[in-house]
Amino acid sequence: MIFKAPAKINLALDVLGLRPDGYHDIDIVSLPLELHDSIEIEEYPERFGTYLTSDDTSLVCDESNLVYVAYRAMKRAFGLHSGFRIKIYKKIPMEAGLAGGSADAAAVINGLVKMKKLTMTDQQKIDMAKVIGSDVPYCLFNKPSRIQGMGEKLTLINTQKTWGVLLVKPEQGLSTKEVYKVSDTYEKDKPDIPSLIKGLETGKEAVIQKNMGNGLQKAAIHLLPEIGNLIERLKAEGLDKVMMSGSGSTVYALSEDIKKLEQVGKKFDDDTHYVWVTKTAL
Repeated sequence: MIFKAPAKINLALDVLGLRPDGYHDIDIVSLPLELHDSIEIEEYPERFGTYLTSDDTSLVCDESNLVYVAYRAMKRAFGLHSGFRIKIYKKIPMEAGLAGGSADAAAVINGLVKMKKLTMTDQQKIDMAKVIGSDVPYCLFNKPSRIQGMGEKLTLINTQKTWGVLLVKPEQGLSTKEVYKVSDTYEKDKPDIPSLIKGLETGKEAVIQKNMGNGLQKAAIHLLPEIGNLIERLKAEGLDKVMMSGSGSTVYALSEDIKKLEQVGKKFDDDTHYVWVTKTAL
């Protein structure tokens, strides 16, 4: 069986206090995208074991991969005895701030529940997913949401509007761990998340634009100045809702005018950038 693993972008990312365990509390607004990886799961007799592969040879497919971590968590929880061949078909770029690895892990949890007809409540899924990674709980449901805590507190946002999304990623990615570490040395941007949510619920573009913000963006630009250059170039093209997603290095532009996004995207489609035009999804 094949399962979709959608990417996401963050319209707001507020980095809160540093926890005793070394992680940060977060407050994020995320929208799912039509851009997605595909996860193929095939069941084998137990004697064959479980194998993880990908069509992207640069993806590490050992036990450190979040997909394998998710499989192992499901195996422990339900005493799964079958072997599985799990193949990741990559479309979401890596080290891009688009939650590709988390989306793949969440697809494995949802996929095994469906394949094996397992019973899990939403809260049980979240409890399992939050141990795997902070984006994994959100990726289980892929709905416009506010995400708090360490990613385990999800509040759906009632928006019926969709946008076109231009994604531009430099060749170089960024380590989430390194970006968070550097961010603690900077004064962080503080998005007004309640106002942003009201803008999303009412569809008011000016309110959305005014209240977007990413507390990791300054740190990421310090580590990779090309991110700042991309933001300025996209704004110079007349696009106003422009920001880095997650911990980077992808920069996105949000617009109702998909044709304009496609035209602008062509100007960045070269050997030093990866470019996609996609849409938000409900």
